[in-house]
Amino acid sequence: MSSALPSKKFLLAAVVAVSALAAFVATRRAPACGGDGKIMSTLSECQAWGFDAATCKAVVQKAREAAVRSAPKMNNSIQCETQFTDCFEAPDGAYYPKPSFCLRGSGKEALEPKELRYLQYESDRMNRKKTREIPID
Repeated sequence: MSSALPSKKFLLAAVVAVSALAAFVATRRAPACGGDGKIMSTLSECQAWGFDAATCKAVVQKAREAAVRSAPKMNNSIQCETQFTDCFEAPDGAYYPKPSFCLRGSGKEALEPKELRYLQYESDRMNRKKTREIPID
């Protein structure tokens, strides 16, 4: 009888582990910019994906306007570059993290940047610098 008890515990632990794995797989996000979308953050990247210059300029401007509204504001470029991977200077003279975004479409319709994010540096327990994606609402 005592040998059956550990196997029941093992089976219960296995069921819990499989349930947790199934829940993780079911709730995780789809890959960024799935389907026919392209990830970019600059005019040159946008044009390299085959979008025309006017469309690229408008979409990059919209993404940066969203970053100005939502991302942290820095007083100088050095401060910004030490906290974020890449920055831009806004018309107000402040510096903001440069957003990356997903762009989908053929370029014939008015395109909107989707899935806006910026990368922020953080340190792990061993004080190694890593990046973390911050979504822009």
